[in-house]
Amino acid sequence: MASFARSLAVDLGASAVRLVEIGPDGKGRPAILALSEEQIPYDPAKTSDFFSQYALALTAAVGRLPSKTRQCHLCLGGPAVFARILKVPVADPGKVGSMIGFEAQQTVPAIEQALWDYQVIPSPQAGEVEAMVLAIKRETVEELSAAAASAGLKPQSVTLTPAALLNAFYYNYPEASGCNLLLEIGARATTIVLVEGARIFVRVVPLGGAAVSSAVATDLQESFVGAETLKRAKGFVHPGGAYEDPADAATARISKLARGVMTRLHTEVERSITFFRSQQGGGKPTQVWLAGGGAMLGYTELFFREKLRIPVQFFQPFRRVSLPASAGGQAAARAFVGWGSAVGTALQSLPDPAIRINVLGAIGRAQAQKSRDLPALVVAAVAGAGLLLLPGVHGIWQGRKEAGRLAERTAQVDEASAALQKLEAESKEFTGTVQRAELALKLERERLRWPQLLAELKRQSQKKVWITSLEVGALAGDSEAVPPEGKPAATRTKVVEIGGMFETQSEKADAEAVAKFQKALEGGGVLRKVEVLEREAPQYVEGKTDQVALKFRLKAEWPEEAPAQIPGAGGGG
Repeated sequence: MASFARSLAVDLGASAVRLVEIGPDGKGRPAILALSEEQIPYDPAKTSDFFSQYALALTAAVGRLPSKTRQCHLCLGGPAVFARILKVPVADPGKVGSMIGFEAQQTVPAIEQALWDYQVIPSPQAGEVEAMVLAIKRETVEELSAAAASAGLKPQSVTLTPAALLNAFYYNYPEASGCNLLLEIGARATTIVLVEGARIFVRVVPLGGAAVSSAVATDLQESFVGAETLKRAKGFVHPGGAYEDPADAATARISKLARGVMTRLHTEVERSITFFRSQQGGGKPTQVWLAGGGAMLGYTELFFREKLRIPVQFFQPFRRVSLPASAGGQAAARAFVGWGSAVGTALQSLPDPAIRINVLGAIGRAQAQKSRDLPALVVAAVAGAGLLLLPGVHGIWQGRKEAGRLAERTAQVDEASAALQKLEAESKEFTGTVQRAELALKLERERLRWPQLLAELKRQSQKKVWITSLEVGALAGDSEAVPPEGKPAATRTKVVEIGGMFETQSEKADAEAVAKFQKALEGGGVLRKVEVLEREAPQYVEGKTDQVALKFRLKAEWPEEAPAQIPGAGGGG
C-alpha cells in the first residue's frame, strides 16, 4: 500500500459527532490514532438550535484530541441525502462524465440547490457504464461546514454516509461474497446498501431511531427528551408472536411501539430488495450487517433475522484497523456499531479507497457548466439578430456590413460576460466569508459563557438526577430602555429554566433530591435566585407506584458577568 499522511475524519450524525484520526502504523498500514465522541441532544421540535449544538459538540470533541490535526474530511448523512444508480453507454472518459452530468440534471431533484458527486462502478452489462450518484442540499453542507469551522476545523472534503459505509465494508470484509445487505440505522434516516460483486444499490429512507422516540413521546405523553431517556433505559424491539410481555407496563408498551417502527423499516427494506433484483438483476441477500446507533436497540438483530430469514450480524468497523488504548478507543470498542461512517470517511483518505466521493467538487462542475452555457446563449442571440438584419431595407450588402459589426460586438459581449461572471463569483464568495465570520464572532462571544453554565450544571449534579432540557431567555425589564441607534438592546441578565427527571424512591427522598440540587446551584456562584417551579410527586395505587422517574423544573437568574476561568476547566479561553 502506498504511503499516506495522517488525517482527521468527522462524522456529523444527528445525535452525535464522532472524530477519527487515522495514520500509518510502523508497517505503513492504516491505524486509528485517536477517537473522540460527543453526544448531541437531538430534538426534532428544535431544529433552529442545530447549528449551536453542532458547534458546541465539535468544540468539545476536538478539545479531547491529543494532536493538533485540524484539516479534516466531513461525513454528512440523514434524510437530506439523495442516492441513485445511473447507466450510460460506454464512451471516452470525458464524454462519460458529461453524460452522467446530463443524467444527473434529469434525476436529482432541485439539483441547482444541491451539491453532488458520482463514482463510476463496474457494470455487469457489456456496453454500459454505471455510476453511483450521491447528492445533498447545498444549505446543509454550508451550515455544517461553518459549524466545523467555528470549532477550529478546516474541512477539505465532504463525503456522504453511503460512500463512507461502502468504504468501511470493502476494507473490513474483503472476503465477503454473495449478496450483502448493509443497514445503517441512524437517528433520522436509515441507509440501505446492497452489494453483490460489481452491483451496488443505495437508498436512504427517512426513518430511524428518532421515530421510536417520537412514537413513545406521543403514546406516553412525554417530551421527546424524556421519551429518548425511557427508550434507552427500557426499550427493545418486541419479539412478537407468543412471547410474553414484560411485567413493567411502560417497558411492554415501548417495546411494541419500537416493533411498529421496525416493521415499517422492514417494509422499506423489502421494497429495496425487490427493486434491486428486478431492475438491476441482483440476487437475494445472503447476509445482513447492522450498523448505526439505532441498531443498538435490544433485539433489533433478532427482529431482522426472523423477518428476512437470513443471518444477521453487527457491522465491525474496526475489524482490520487497530484501536488506541485510550479511553476513547475503549468507548468506541464498546459502542462499535455506531462508528461505521466515521471509519469509512477516514479510510477515504487512503491513496486507493474503493469509493471516493466529494460533493464539494460539484461547485466547480456547476461553475464550469455555467461558463460553457453562457457563451452559447450569447452566440445564439447574436446569430438571431443577424438573421433578422439580412432581409432589411439596406439589402445584402448592408447585412454583411452589420454582420461584421456584430462579430466585433460579440467578442466584446463575451469578454464582458466572463468579467461579470468572475465578479459575481467573487462577490458570492466574499458574502459567504462575511456571513461565516459573523457567525464565528457570535459563537466566540458566547464561548466562555455557555461552557461555564454547562460546567456548573455538571459540577453540581446529584446522584439519580438527570437534566433533560435547558432554556434561556431574557429577564423582563433588564435591558436598555433606549439602545443606541443601529445596536440591539443589551441584556445584562438572563433567565435559565432547567428541566429534568429524578429517580423515584419515596416522597421524602424525592423532595430532598431536588432540594439538594437547588441548594447546590444556589451556592455555586454562577446562578442566583434558584427556585423550584415544578416537582412531580409519585402517584400511589393501593400503596404502590410503578413510576421510575418524575419530572422537575427549576428557574434561576444567570448574570452576564463571567469569571476568567470556567470551573473545572484546565484554563481560560
